Amino acid sequence: MAGWQEALIRGAAALLLSPVASALDVERLDVGLQGDRYVVDFVAQIDAPADAVQAVLTDYDDYPRLDPRIQESRVVGRDRVNSVQLYTKMRGCVGGLFCRTMQRVEEVVERPDELLATAILDKSDVRIGVTRSQWQSKEHGTELVYRLEIMPKFWIPPLFGKRLMISTLRSGTLQLFTNVEKAARQRSGTVAAK
Repeated sequence: MAGWQEALIRGAAALLLSPVASALDVERLDVGLQGDRYVVDFVAQIDAPADAVQAVLTDYDDYPRLDPRIQESRVVGRDRVNSVQLYTKMRGCVGGLFCRTMQRVEEVVERPDELLATAILDKSDVRIGVTRSQWQSKEHGTELVYRLEIMPKFWIPPLFGKRLMISTLRSGTLQLFTNVEKAARQRSGTVAAK
């Protein structure tokens, strides 16, 4: 058991100490269980303009570059003017011990400064899946507010699995938005001053 804890600590330290991660100003990252679902609440200041953040978050085909757990991502339909159906295939490991491939099809409603993604349950490996990303321009970049509620269809070991799932969601969220910031800065041509 000490081996996986050590690996988690090394991974988190590498992420937190990397120069790219230091630019993301995390104000809040709460991850936990609420009833039967895992919930992530994340607020951060991103060192990039809001239009560049929006461009990155709506470039659905490029999601594998933002999150290494995403193996495939593509728009499979467009129902309305501001709504797409998005397919993603993810390969994730909980604490490096329990790995699964998960497919999800979501209805993504695009609003000004917001994406609301709701899993289509009969096409997804989740019982619940709702993600809301909101962003707004601030004096020195973009404030991003992100909330994920998810309950996988697959079994998670009760003794240690829940704690590891929370840890995995925490590190995955940090990595995702560190990469969003990096990609948004590249799109806007800004260079971090940090």
